[in-house]
Amino acid sequence: MNSKTHSHTSDKRTLLIRALIFSALWLLLTKGAWSSWVVGIVVVPVSVWMSMCLFNSTPITAGNNGKPVTGQLHYARLLRLLPYFLLNSLKGGIQTARMAFSPRIVMRPGTISYSVQLPAGHTQLWFIHLISLLPGTLSAQLEGKELLIHMLEVSEDNYRDVIDCEQKIAYLFDLEIDKQSVPALKEQL
Repeated sequence: MNSKTHSHTSDKRTLLIRALIFSALWLLLTKGAWSSWVVGIVVVPVSVWMSMCLFNSTPITAGNNGKPVTGQLHYARLLRLLPYFLLNSLKGGIQTARMAFSPRIVMRPGTISYSVQLPAGHTQLWFIHLISLLPGTLSAQLEGKELLIHMLEVSEDNYRDVIDCEQKIAYLFDLEIDKQSVPALKEQL
């Protein structure tokens, strides 16, 4: 079987799996009301189509070392990283609440520009969304490879958390990025 046929079969299987997942989600959301399929017949296919557009795992770029980049999500790695993201989400919520309710905490809010090394597409989307789970950070704007990040506390620790988050996303998608090429925070202030 050639690679084009394999890719086509893989796409069909992915489409079918996603259709089943979104159909099951629709049934859960509507508490199994079959009459809801009047709307679901449109919502489910649109959701599948959007997920295929946003999270397509087709290899499209090459890595810095010339190795092909697949950018495929590794579900076993996702399970290993889940505690990291849940813990940071919890820490972020606690930190934000503490800052909001404590008048004595001096904040240094601001925005920084971060040079994203992940390839464009779904890997960058994962990174951009997961930054918001980090304590005191929020993705504001992506323009090319430059990501504007709002921080409640502009500090080396928060900046290192962003770098670490990008490394974790690279690991999740089996990508290699150069940690050395990220500029220091001091250069950007």
